[in-house]
Amino acid sequence: MKHNNMKSIRIIILGFIFSAICALAFGQAPKESAIQAMNTIDYNYFQKHLTFLASDELKGRDTGSEGYALAAEYVTDEFKTNGLLPFGDNQTYYQHVGFAERIIDKKSVVFKSSLNDKTVKAVYGKNITLLSSQKYANVNDTQEIAFVGYGNIIPDENINDYEGIDVKGKTVIIALGGPNGMKNNDFFNLEAKAKNAQKNGATGIILFYPKKALQKIIFKNIHGFISSAMLSLTDSAFSGASLSDDFDFKIAGMAKLDFLEDVFKLNGLKLKKELKNISKGNNSSQLLRSKFACKFDVIFKQKDCKNVVALLPGTDPKLKNEYVVVSAHLDHVGVGKTIKGDSIYNGMWDNATGSAAVLSLSKAIKEMPKGTKRSIIFVCYTGEEKGLLGSKYFASKTKINDGKIVANLNVDMLAALFETTDVIPLGYNHSNLSEAVDYAVKPLNLVVDNNLQEEKEYFSRSDQMSFIQQGVPALNIGNGYTAKNSKINAKKEVDKWMKKSYHSPFDDLNQDYSPEAFLTFMKLYYLATYYTANEMNEIKWNPESKYYKKYVLKEKKVTAHK
Repeated sequence: MKHNNMKSIRIIILGFIFSAICALAFGQAPKESAIQAMNTIDYNYFQKHLTFLASDELKGRDTGSEGYALAAEYVTDEFKTNGLLPFGDNQTYYQHVGFAERIIDKKSVVFKSSLNDKTVKAVYGKNITLLSSQKYANVNDTQEIAFVGYGNIIPDENINDYEGIDVKGKTVIIALGGPNGMKNNDFFNLEAKAKNAQKNGATGIILFYPKKALQKIIFKNIHGFISSAMLSLTDSAFSGASLSDDFDFKIAGMAKLDFLEDVFKLNGLKLKKELKNISKGNNSSQLLRSKFACKFDVIFKQKDCKNVVALLPGTDPKLKNEYVVVSAHLDHVGVGKTIKGDSIYNGMWDNATGSAAVLSLSKAIKEMPKGTKRSIIFVCYTGEEKGLLGSKYFASKTKINDGKIVANLNVDMLAALFETTDVIPLGYNHSNLSEAVDYAVKPLNLVVDNNLQEEKEYFSRSDQMSFIQQGVPALNIGNGYTAKNSKINAKKEVDKWMKKSYHSPFDDLNQDYSPEAFLTFMKLYYLATYYTANEMNEIKWNPESKYYKKYVLKEKKVTAHK
């Protein structure tokens, strides 16, 4: 009897072991298959696309330009070749996006501050730059001025720079940042500063960087962006691209220290003294006696462009109605100021790499023997450089019958220009898409740097944010700061590139870059996409995520209230 019992127990144990082995084998088989398929990704295929998309022929792929149209046609042809289905308007690969373009007539700009018989004039592009608005065809306005320090209202820090001052109908002058020794993300949140000004009744806003270091480069970058043609979505459901579209400021822009120092001197004040005061946390908000006079004309015209969209249908009867979006922006900034004989801003790293990677991923994933359980939408956006406009339109306007978008994996500036041993997955903390990252890094011998500071600085600045705002979890997996070559200081090199090459003619195919790094990150995105589309159960938010609380819970409360 005892012997029989022991025999039965052995059989049961062996049965469990066999079942476990089978479960492990069959459970791991698709993953091992995916890893093997990942190794078939052809770098030369990627390089071919990168070479074309970053070529001088496309003239920097500016939104709505002929160069962008050629790039969109190229991407469409590749989607077709790769056997993907059209998923744009009217069974095409194009989702048409309408823009209203506007640009300030530079010759018409007058900006000055006057008191009694004395006047201080600014020079457009030298020490003053201005935002145009789709609300005003021209501006000719004179407003009183108020200095409100850093323009912050942060109750938790007991900060209110508007306390004791009436700014209704006035232009507020605001320094970027906050008091020394205090750390708060809102100190550099331009949207928060603008909201504070608007809530207090200001009708104008002039921002400035309060330190002389980096004055030239910060002003140059801001002016280069807002003095070029600005775009707004013509669809009435969208608010626009810029600060002056989202807020009703007739006067909005940025000044340099030299001009504002003269304005304060005109009012019998020393700006340097006031800045020293607010840097200590003191309130120095006050009305100035002089006024700002601002005048300029705006040139308007309509412009049409398109997102390029393709579909790989899922194979699972239920999960095929859940759609994973794999995306990158196709546009760059076009032709700009000539620097060392070159005026074409090719945008090789930003973001020909991302678009070329999407094409490579679409080919590799389509060739998977058993397909993917969830459906995958591959999309290359327009208008990212104009305020995430193409992705904003796509995420808001794409309606799927009997289905929904459940995740976004966005590729913006693929990998680094050199190999790293770590990755920084922006969005890692906000949903269980972190599982896809954890799965993807292991076979590639990479580690995750959950860099919260990097996320705070960059996560809201790329197309994944358009999905976050629609309540869809998203990731953007960026390079880390530990270079494989120990002689390279990765953070220092990236910062140097940002200063020298970002949005310049030097971001082209002539710069040094690492094919190995690009290939590794394509494999990384491949595995993350595979895992998201095939292995994950329900894709869901981290309930503690600030984005979940802001864009999902808030929406649920609004809907319930209605």
